[in-house]
Amino acid sequence: MRVIDGRERPGAPPASGFNLLLVSRSEAWARAVQGAAEATGGGVTPCTAHEALAHMAGPSARPSHVLVDAADADGLFDELARLALESDSPEKIGMLSLGLANRLLPHIGTIAEASPRSVIEALMTASQPRDTTAMDLAELRLALRGAMIENRYQPIVRMADRHPIGLEALARLNHPELGTLLPDRFVPQIEDAGLAAELTDLVSARAFADMAEPWLAERGVRVSVNFPLDVLLHPAALDRLERQREACNIDVARVIVELTESRPVDDFPLLRRSIDRLRGLGYGVAIDDAGPAVPWLTELLELPFTSLKLDKDLVNRAIEHETVHRFVASTIARGKQRGMIVVAEGVETPAIWDRMRALGVDEAQGFLVGRPLPLTAVPIWTGAWINQTPSI
Repeated sequence: MRVIDGRERPGAPPASGFNLLLVSRSEAWARAVQGAAEATGGGVTPCTAHEALAHMAGPSARPSHVLVDAADADGLFDELARLALESDSPEKIGMLSLGLANRLLPHIGTIAEASPRSVIEALMTASQPRDTTAMDLAELRLALRGAMIENRYQPIVRMADRHPIGLEALARLNHPELGTLLPDRFVPQIEDAGLAAELTDLVSARAFADMAEPWLAERGVRVSVNFPLDVLLHPAALDRLERQREACNIDVARVIVELTESRPVDDFPLLRRSIDRLRGLGYGVAIDDAGPAVPWLTELLELPFTSLKLDKDLVNRAIEHETVHRFVASTIARGKQRGMIVVAEGVETPAIWDRMRALGVDEAQGFLVGRPLPLTAVPIWTGAWINQTPSI
């Protein structure tokens, strides 16, 4: 038995350690959530929607749940949901709506009654593992034709002065039942089905439209878009990219095309021609996820790429494993010899930041800097990042 609101109730033992963000101006909800936190040995932080978004987007410790009264969310309910409900993230946040269910986001749970018992029961339900059922081909085709695919933007900063300089456009799939899916749940299936070009076109078109927003355009923030090898080698895909960019009037110097290798390169002359064409138009071109698992990495480093992105798992392991450290240092040196900008992905701790900077890395991307964000959260993250007391 477990005791909630003074009553013995059957079921699971009480949850513990809930770390809650509360976005509500209601005294009744404040009392209910505080009571639930006290009963479970957790804590609650009342905040505005803007403060919650900044907390969730940046390097702060993540809450276990965010409880939001839509009436008090100051128009940011959807943005909070997008950050919270990435269902496969190892640091996923449970989001619950207070009072009323959200018809447009049915996978978000609701706490209908402002009582500690109702809050605890909803928290325990929201903490259960989510469905990991794979999507079938028909669903994937439907997603590419509809509004299920969304962009997120992960910040990239210059290590020398911590200045925000770029965003990487990343795809998410909002499934009506499974929640917000990360790329490893749908991109491999899309590529296997021969639909990679459609996904690439969709993500890049939305990225260019978003980069035309005045706040980003005025600051000259650049955007990186991912191109699988099969797509990058196809001249028509580069034609479409150029038409999309011109339609949105985006300066080509603000765009980096990242080569993501889903299969080994078997035609280096053709790849060189594609890179040369992009370089001739003024685009930056990056090797993505560089590491020992990338076939023909030595040969790739001889091609005219403008930047090199180190694989995030490699970056994380370099601080503890001497062999990995030597490989990373050697790869950085080779990239620098070729005039490439070197970017470290997966920078998650100050120790990793310090190690990468000492090795000569130019730019950092990872959870220490910022998580993948909906567009409207980027200015909020930027303000929080710039104004925080530097610890790195």
